[in-house]
Amino acid sequence: MARVDGCGVLYRDDPRGRMRQPTINFDLPIHILCHHPLVYRMLEKILAPSCRLVYPFSVAQIEGLAEYKCILIIDIHSVERWLEMALRYGVMKKQPVILLTDTPSTQEEEVRILHLGVRGVVPIANVENELAPAVEAVIAGQLWIRRNTLTEYIVQRHGLAGPASKLTSREQQIIACLLEGLSNKEIGQVLGISPRTVKFHVANVLQKFNVKNRRSLQAIKTSQSEPPVKEMTA
Repeated sequence: MARVDGCGVLYRDDPRGRMRQPTINFDLPIHILCHHPLVYRMLEKILAPSCRLVYPFSVAQIEGLAEYKCILIIDIHSVERWLEMALRYGVMKKQPVILLTDTPSTQEEEVRILHLGVRGVVPIANVENELAPAVEAVIAGQLWIRRNTLTEYIVQRHGLAGPASKLTSREQQIIACLLEGLSNKEIGQVLGISPRTVKFHVANVLQKFNVKNRRSLQAIKTSQSEPPVKEMTA
């Protein structure tokens, strides 16, 4: 017997009842959300040797993303408000997402997007060397991220003491949205809750961290429940 997990990894059952090592599901397609034609063609060329199916992807298709399994690559330089869109439609809960960044990300930014569900971050300057192995790592259930960021991510998930460890799952989502600069109305749209409910959660978060405003949360590092982190290849 065999099963495919949420990342498209194919597992085959051992006759003795134990699970064997996963084998890669090579049928898993790659969708690229990129509004720059030259960048898209470059990404398509880089991924060609992998023999995977590569398709352009548009914002209009985002609602139907849950109907099938794929890897989604987002060029955050050419796609405006990508995070709000991804959160609103639960993209990162449905599909493994890899981000292409045009500017160096701070460790805090990278940890934050890992908490939100992103599985890999590839600087556009290193895309020729990193994109293909990042895709294979993510399909295998791994993260593709800088090692020091991965270490901090694990520390926050498993060893963080203090107010953040007492946050509910919803409060952790609220903080992630606040740190992205979203208003109460925008947070409500993203999470599917009323502005009044957002206000209630924001007040609870501020009280737990003993701060008076959102700006004071910029230095706060939070943890959020995620699937187990496997070894990182980078």
